[in-house]
Amino acid sequence: MVNPLVLGFFWILIAALAGGAFGLQYRIMRQYQVENASFLSVFVATVPIPLIACSVLLPGWTEAISKAGFASNAIIFFFGFCWGMGAITYAYGFNLLGMALAASLLKGISIAIGAGVPLVCHWEQVSAPARATTIAGLAILMVGTAVAGKAGILREKETKKDSGALQLYPETNRKPTGRLFWIGFILCLISGFASSGANLGYDRADVIERSMVEISNVTDLTWKATLVRWMPMFWGGITALLIFMGGAMLIRGTWRCYFAKGSRRDFLVSSSMGVVHFMAQIPYGIGAFYLGKLGTTIGWGANIGMALIVASGLGFLTGEWKGASKTATHMLYYAIVILIGAIVVLASANTLA
Repeated sequence: MVNPLVLGFFWILIAALAGGAFGLQYRIMRQYQVENASFLSVFVATVPIPLIACSVLLPGWTEAISKAGFASNAIIFFFGFCWGMGAITYAYGFNLLGMALAASLLKGISIAIGAGVPLVCHWEQVSAPARATTIAGLAILMVGTAVAGKAGILREKETKKDSGALQLYPETNRKPTGRLFWIGFILCLISGFASSGANLGYDRADVIERSMVEISNVTDLTWKATLVRWMPMFWGGITALLIFMGGAMLIRGTWRCYFAKGSRRDFLVSSSMGVVHFMAQIPYGIGAFYLGKLGTTIGWGANIGMALIVASGLGFLTGEWKGASKTATHMLYYAIVILIGAIVVLASANTLA
């Protein structure tokens, strides 16, 4: 039988690969603007795919949600709405700052809140050595994200060019420096706080998972039951996208991009990225299940650290770091080493729980 720690980190790695790659779609759009690509991909990730998955794997999942009660569902929906707002602000912040810097800002804040709050909530359920080691691992992880962020800032100053992605206002043909740089910076800070709602909502949704197990008449929790945790959160997320991205499309008239000549390619790319976005969520939940008591703390931290490494690597492959100094690139290398060390510490903490 495979060790649960290995299974947990395997699924979290799958989620991190998908999460780190998600922003790539904004670099290759031809007709779509940010709001077109973001709304379509998140819609695919939160509506048709999870509905099909739950219908096939979890008969009676709607009854489990109903049994959890209105109050619990409303709280989870709220966290999902925050998660959606995080996706919106990240979409714009990424397109102003570039992948490496935007990802490090978002993920650094999300580590502190998304992993810290569940740790406090489950404080009495884990041993003192596990708590201390987890805190140390999260602290090292935040240092790694800070170093990666510093490397991104140096890269931005040295190259003085945009990320090659869609721009918030492409008609102005401005580069992400000065005021636009700070707008992107603030958007990524907001996104870090809001995006932590994904893990806070998932952690809170354990009541829905227990209801699913009761309805299924099984004695033990299984990874399949984790799927239903996401449903109210997905609904909250798509509601945020519908209000803000839908509103942006109406105000700017960019809804026409869906019907523009040559938009079929962008439709296929954004839809496929919706599948990637879905894969950034569900495997994380499965991984957290296998990691046990500290799953939503250690799992969240490891997921973010791995995703940042993936995003940084893709930043290199897509040319974001072309022209950057050795100082900046070496600093990013150091950050990656620190992140790997943090993940190792978090893995050891899980064995102490």
